[in-house]
Amino acid sequence: MSTSDGQSAAAAPVVDPDPYAVLQLGMRIGDELLAAGMSANDVVLFILKVTQAYGLTGVHVDVTYTAISASYLPDPDRPPVTAIRIVRPTEVDYTRVRRLLRLVKQIERGLPLPEARAALQRIRSAPHPYPRWIALVGNAGVGPAVSLLFTTNWKVLALSFASGLVVDVLIDWFDRRRVPPFFRQFFAAGFITLVAAGITHAGRQGVAFFVGLDPTLIVVGGIVMLLAGVMMVGAVQDAIDQFYVTASARVLEVFLRTGGIVAGIVSALALAQYLGVPLSISAEPFHPSPPEARFVAVGLIATMYAISVYADLVTILLSATMALIGWAVFTEAVRLEVATVPANALAALIPAVLTALIVRRTQVPGFGLITAAVLPLVPGLAIYRGLLQLVGPEPGSGDPSAAGSTLLLALGIAVGIGAGASLGTYLGRPIAATVRRITFRSRRRP
Repeated sequence: MSTSDGQSAAAAPVVDPDPYAVLQLGMRIGDELLAAGMSANDVVLFILKVTQAYGLTGVHVDVTYTAISASYLPDPDRPPVTAIRIVRPTEVDYTRVRRLLRLVKQIERGLPLPEARAALQRIRSAPHPYPRWIALVGNAGVGPAVSLLFTTNWKVLALSFASGLVVDVLIDWFDRRRVPPFFRQFFAAGFITLVAAGITHAGRQGVAFFVGLDPTLIVVGGIVMLLAGVMMVGAVQDAIDQFYVTASARVLEVFLRTGGIVAGIVSALALAQYLGVPLSISAEPFHPSPPEARFVAVGLIATMYAISVYADLVTILLSATMALIGWAVFTEAVRLEVATVPANALAALIPAVLTALIVRRTQVPGFGLITAAVLPLVPGLAIYRGLLQLVGPEPGSGDPSAAGSTLLLALGIAVGIGAGASLGTYLGRPIAATVRRITFRSRRRP
């Protein structure tokens, strides 16, 4: 999907800018934002803000998930200036994203092109705000935080954190060797499932530490940890914004990564059955933790996720706040007996609207706040239960009908979360613009 801009520049343009250099500057910024998970429509808008600030009007930008192209026609009698940039996956760094958003704001205020290019180079080459091991611990902390939604047993939480830390190190090792995402998810999910099977076997053998523990919650926390990086929200938003190529690519990546998780769990379950240590299926739903513990868990999930993507302190605090607001909306919707899918959609919609109001002043990555807010809603438990129902505790004992219903519910929840977040962003933008105009007028009046 393509977007064009023909408005006049709001800030004073640089005299005789090099069109190709301006396009390259805008696309380099867009490259970083798209790789970090920002929606294609927002990426286009930020690129157009850069080109407009330097006096380039009528710029045409096209985003196709793996590439960004921009074209500028300086005169009808002259050939267009066109630039293309390939988008390559990079490690997500929300502190870098926030600095980029600040840079775009400075460009709109008249920052000269050479200074903007130098500032961009400094941002791209700057180290992460804290060491890699802290981000690894943050990502591993998502698992026990999810488990806290269902249990306060410290043994389960400790085992979930330990297995998550090993999985995170394993994935980091795969990343450095450029192993495809499908196989990373496959081995990670398989390892978590085998750990759960080992805990089950140890408990049956009478090992005191493992007696009475339910390893299912360890797997559920691991699934959510692996799903934390998927881009379902961005995919739904791209589809609604009519960036169909980008949306299709993101949806395909989501299904590919989820397929790796499914294959890993199924293979590990089969291996566990072959070794004589099968996991058992509980037909009864899990009893949730006390409400206070669940709110603590939600705050920890968002905080740990924000730490794993190198967010600064402000972004971490706002992420936790948005997650708590979303969970409060979800809890109230459930209390009012709202159906599961609409309740999750509402829980994603309200934080998205509030995020649209916040990012105008803070330059905090809005898509990051929304991701953190919806992460506690990810249907990891439904996915795991559906897979266990499909495979069965023993060969040939699966229940495809029940599994299909459970997995369909999980898919409905995921789509509801994505639609709610996208609708909230769509509704929040005009509200934020109206608030901005009112504030600007009130400042001019004195």
